[in-house]
Amino acid sequence: MFTEGVANRLGQESERIDLEVVDSRDAAALSRVLEDAPAVVVFEARDENVECVSPLVELLGNREVKVIRLDPGRDEVQVVTSERRSLEDPKDLIGLVL
Repeated sequence: MFTEGVANRLGQESERIDLEVVDSRDAAALSRVLEDAPAVVVFEARDENVECVSPLVELLGNREVKVIRLDPGRDEVQVVTSERRSLEDPKDLIGLVL
């Protein structure tokens, strides 16, 4: 899957996945992602440009972590949970995206 390119493989699922590829070298990359407000963001862990624009990437690192965003004004929290999984087949990643 990784040798054929993740974006290419996900693009083959265009009936089920609305894919937008953002070049992390673009100065407006983070703004584009924030503006699009996607339900899922996939990034390459070794991409140095992603680490520069997203502190969350640094926080995730190589560990499982739960990030909790408190919003006391609305009496709610937003929970983002990180978990590590092995991928042996492209369908594994597609299943996570869907």
